[in-house]
Amino acid sequence: MPRLNFTSRRRISKNHVTISVTGIGGIETFSAELELGSYGFPDSATVIIEAFRQLELVRFEFGTVGSLTPPASCRLSEFGTLAGLRFRIKVVSTAEPRGQLLAVGDRITPHNAEQQSLSRVPLLAVRAQDLGREVWRLDFADEPLLLVNPRVVAKKKLVQSVEFQSLVLPEILRSILSRILLVEQMRISDDSDEWTSRWLKFAESMPGVGTVPDEADPESDLDWIDAAISSFCRWRSVDQQFSGFWNARSVPEAPM
Repeated sequence: MPRLNFTSRRRISKNHVTISVTGIGGIETFSAELELGSYGFPDSATVIIEAFRQLELVRFEFGTVGSLTPPASCRLSEFGTLAGLRFRIKVVSTAEPRGQLLAVGDRITPHNAEQQSLSRVPLLAVRAQDLGREVWRLDFADEPLLLVNPRVVAKKKLVQSVEFQSLVLPEILRSILSRILLVEQMRISDDSDEWTSRWLKFAESMPGVGTVPDEADPESDLDWIDAAISSFCRWRSVDQQFSGFWNARSVPEAPM
């Protein structure tokens, strides 16, 4: 990308930007809703979102003003903890003078930030609980809750393991989406704080998934869930994760 020319740049109002941070399986990601239509920017101008904290910065290209397109991955794993994380929006000209910074929106706080150590509301809560001989269980008494048996394994060690991330996590997501659409028969509600809406929006944010079907139809819902899981696995490179630990631990077959 060419060097940025800061001449005559405008300010993007924080009211026109919503950044939502969510976490699943120990991996944080973000989504962005931008309202740029009232500024009169050229459709071809590039949109950039920067996540930063002090000297740490990660840049994400979000397509153009006329075609906002999130990148394949919006992971924030480079930051470790999300405490103090902020975002910056930049609109950059692709016409002459090329590289001119047309506008910026700075120091944007994530929409889900709370007064917590991680500055976020976790999408999937995890709790240690004695489960007898079970290692883990997904509980739906209220919001989805992942129970991990501390007699077997520490919860943090389990959910961050490659084995769990590749073999279990996709099916947890499938179970939750199936519960919402097929059992509870819920769609995205006006209340964005509803756990069902948060999970459906998370699935919608996966590349190529599209919006939840408007009408309840088991076949359409199952197809949408399959698309969400497939996109999630591509985003997380689940096959490569599995191959990595499987090939490392497999015992070579004895010659016949």
